[in-house]
Formats: sequence, C-alpha cells, structure tokens
Amino acid sequence: MKNLKLIHTKWLVLLLFLPLLTSCWEDMPAYEGTKITKVGFYHRFAGPNKDQVTGEAIAVEKELSCQYDINEESAVVNITVTVPQANGDFTEAERAKVTQSNLWGYVNLETAARIFPIEGSAKLGTPDDWTKEHKFRVEAANGNSRIWTIKIVEFNR
Repeated sequence: MKNLKLIHTKWLVLLLFLPLLTSCWEDMPAYEGTKITKVGFYHRFAGPNKDQVTGEAIAVEKELSCQYDINEESAVVNITVTVPQANGDFTEAERAKVTQSNLWGYVNLETAARIFPIEGSAKLGTPDDWTKEHKFRVEAANGNSRIWTIKIVEFNR
C-alpha cells in the first residue's frame, strides 16, 4: 500500500507542474539569425609529448592569426591568414609545414544557428584545402537558411 501511494504522489506532482513547464516554451524566441560572426583557422600537429597509455604523440593546435571581412549582403567572408612566429611546441620546423591546403577551420554563428558544408566543403573542425573557396549553409532555429562563401584571400608566413 505504501508503494502505491508513493507512485500516485509522483504522478500527482508531475501533473501539477506540467502546465508550468509548457507555459515556458511559449516564451522562447524563434531565433532567425543566419549570420557568421567569426572565422578562424588552426594548424594541428603531433607535439613532443606522448600519451602515457598509448605512447602516441599528443596533438597540438596552433591558432593562426586571422583578419576577416564579413559581407552580410553578399554572404561572403574574405580572410587574411598569417602564420604566427614559432614559440614553445610550435617550432620553426613545424611553422614551415603550415600550408593553406591543410587547415582546420571554425566559425562562430548567431544564437541557435547551425552550419552545414555544401558543394564539396569538408565539415568544419576537420582538415581541408583552403586554397579554394568553401560554401556552407547556415540554418537558423526558425528554419531560415542562407548560403555563405568563405575564402582565404591572403596567406602570409
């Protein structure tokens, strides 16, 4: 009898709070933004330290310096990338290996937007050849979408 009352009490509490939960959903905004707000690139390489379990080299990321021009009207992002000076694990030998054809890209988007590679572009966060422009579809939470073109217009060592 005691177990039966406990189960009924749980259901009763849930039913009492259910209207409060659903009323919050109505207040949530339907975000409609499809804008890219930032673009950046990393060079990834095997660092000097080894994983204690596998013995494999631990991957290291070096963020490259990026200046970008975001044109909202044409949905184009032009980027100037500069390879930073060597320091720490990022040695001169590793700096010499940085090429535009093997970079890891990332973007920041407006609230609740998602990004999808199209027309042969690789998924962001994976290595790709950035010697050519890349296209992505940015989708807002409300279903709006826009095609963006991202390209490196200058690559400096």
